Amino acid sequence: MAKQQFQSVRGTHDILPDEQPRFKQVTATFAALAEEAGYRKIDTPVLEDAGLFVRSVGGDTDIVEKEMYSFKDRSDNQLTLRPEPTAGVARAYIEHGMSSLPKPVKLYITGEMFRYDRPQAGRQRQFNQVGVEVFGEAAPSIDAQVIILAYRYLRSLTMSGVTVQINSIGDEVCRPKYKKALVDYLKSRIDDLCPDCKRRLESNPLRVLDCKEPGCAKVVEGAPQIVDFLCKPCHAHFTGVLEYLDEFDVPYELNHLLVRGLDYYTRTVFEVYGAREGAQSALGGGGRYDGLIQELGGQATPAVGFGLGVERIIIELDFAKAPLPNKQPVKVFVASLGEPARLAGFKLLEQLLDGRVGAVGAIDKDGIAAQLGRADKLGAPYAIIIGQKEVFDKTVILRDMASGAQEMIPLNKIVEELQKRFAGA
Repeated sequence: MAKQQFQSVRGTHDILPDEQPRFKQVTATFAALAEEAGYRKIDTPVLEDAGLFVRSVGGDTDIVEKEMYSFKDRSDNQLTLRPEPTAGVARAYIEHGMSSLPKPVKLYITGEMFRYDRPQAGRQRQFNQVGVEVFGEAAPSIDAQVIILAYRYLRSLTMSGVTVQINSIGDEVCRPKYKKALVDYLKSRIDDLCPDCKRRLESNPLRVLDCKEPGCAKVVEGAPQIVDFLCKPCHAHFTGVLEYLDEFDVPYELNHLLVRGLDYYTRTVFEVYGAREGAQSALGGGGRYDGLIQELGGQATPAVGFGLGVERIIIELDFAKAPLPNKQPVKVFVASLGEPARLAGFKLLEQLLDGRVGAVGAIDKDGIAAQLGRADKLGAPYAIIIGQKEVFDKTVILRDMASGAQEMIPLNKIVEELQKRFAGA
């Protein structure tokens, strides 16, 4: 009987060693830029109480209705693998008393999200996001700073053609008037709506604007625009955001159909796109969610943030053939010949690693030629050669793998010498 050969679960993927440099580039670049802008890292559990997402994301959203991975544990607790990061960060903000910190509280997060959806390029059922959340500041300049950070981050990855689509969906003052006008319009075209949107008409009519069904997309082309219904404070806030973006020359487009798919958004909403055409060019988005903290039991707290898909960004970078950082973690290959030399090579290898000089070696096998061939394949800039003579003389041969030039260096000086050569690399 043949043994079963296991494969990764549909909608998940392995990040293989050859793919890690790009993944690390995308996540490390984001962390560096976020920290330079005053954000501090927070990690929240991938497991949360299922009710957290029903309260925050909205019970009538596709995420809660169709996409969440929820289950009961052995203690009969209803748990969910996080489908998005904001609700968990908001929960942590309340639970750990971050409202007492100086405002604004600026946090960033990286990690895995889970949604049961049809797997497609750049969006698996387990996927990675990077994002920020800012609590305690309602000014339009903060919305603009958040959008500019997303734009700066993607441009820093040498990504060209980045654009932002932006809209305002108002607040609890002006949105009800718009909802009524929208519902009245959609009811006049109800026969042209898909079954999901007919149901949304009663529970969450703004979601109809986001429907991708061709019939619904045609209907909403003639729908009233929410910008015409904004109250004075919301209109002034939106105008302020756009003025700041204009000042920084961020390329944006006004999109009156943009609402985002989560119930907690208020006022500013935006999405970020790469240069490629099609649905996969959407790299992520975000917006303001001033009512979320209070909805989850905290004090009324203005907030804004975004999330970007790591896999989507990687596809965009690979499509554009964007360069990878030219970093070689393995700096030295230790080659040895003969038993005394092998023992000396083993000790030196560990000393190099203690000194934070990336090093590998073939301590237990192969001749010098084969070992140097391995050093060349690894791309190590240098090789250290130790034979019986070098052991006796307490020296090593340092070989420049690019030029082939060799020099003799005292054994007790080689670690320090290489540290100097690679200082700042």
